[in-house]
Amino acid sequence: MTPRRAEVLSAVPERDQGTLERQVLLLQSGIAALFVTGTLLGWFGTPSAASQAGACWIAGHHLVHAWYILTRRIPGRPIPLVEVATPLLDISCITTAWVVLGQAQPPFWAVYLFALVAYGRRYHGMPYLALAGFILVNVLFGRFFILWSNGDSAPINADLLTMIVLTVAMASLSHAIGAAWRQAERRARILAETDPLTAIANRRVFMDRLTSLAEDPSQSFAVLMLDLDDFKRLNDEFGHLHGDEILACVARLLVDNVREGDEVARYGGEEFVVAMPNTSLPAATQVAERLRTAVFDATPTSISIGCAAREPGEQAAAVLRRADDLLLTAKRTGKNAVRSAQVRTAA
Repeated sequence: MTPRRAEVLSAVPERDQGTLERQVLLLQSGIAALFVTGTLLGWFGTPSAASQAGACWIAGHHLVHAWYILTRRIPGRPIPLVEVATPLLDISCITTAWVVLGQAQPPFWAVYLFALVAYGRRYHGMPYLALAGFILVNVLFGRFFILWSNGDSAPINADLLTMIVLTVAMASLSHAIGAAWRQAERRARILAETDPLTAIANRRVFMDRLTSLAEDPSQSFAVLMLDLDDFKRLNDEFGHLHGDEILACVARLLVDNVREGDEVARYGGEEFVVAMPNTSLPAATQVAERLRTAVFDATPTSISIGCAAREPGEQAAAVLRRADDLLLTAKRTGKNAVRSAQVRTAA
């Protein structure tokens, strides 16, 4: 089994995702507000019932869209059906604005290109290609509808071909840049979250996971602190490259002998740590014994383990500190051992 790497959920770090969403929302809402205001005040010609209806539709959609972004998407509670419908409704607003303007070649059509760039950040693969195709269909529809409404008998000309070429080129460029950006960001996050020698999570990722587990006071979990015995002697006798091989081997053994949902990480040097959600102290102790035996049988060294389980409402740092103290006890009382203890409560 390959050691589990830290999961990468998004190309954009979570704390930055909300900021980016707000920036895009501000820009999108600003464009919509400009059009609605200009239409109602007659900047784009004499207002008509159709233009006012189009402006009201665009204003209503963007108000609801802003509410959804701020109350659902940014807090991490998106609605799948709304996520699918949102880009389609966005594009329909652009087409509505174009038709309301009634100009076959207005500067406003460039908003389609903005949409292609914006969607390149959020979508990729077939979903993005489908959206790009939908945008191209809207470009053709808007152009043909306006020319037909104006009585133009020759809708296919150099202007239309230019719009098609620009749309396709922008879609291709945005898709390629978006894919490369996501791949580069993913690699960077993996490097930041993974221990390069053992290919398991590093200390920072482990602490984030443990802190997340402890956010719910009723959530039970256990922590194992593990340390290789006499590792300095191995390095001195066989060299550091051999020591690195042992560390990588131990990491594989740990991953192979815990559950899929457990978090195995290199804590530092020859120390490893395991977080085990929904695990009692007796169950965690059994796992610790299995890990100790696996390492002793498969490597030229052994491990000592401190095992602690969370008490109701206990902070993550307290559980980790107790596991570390128990590890120290195991090291001082013979090594190649597991030490665990219930928390003593006052009578």
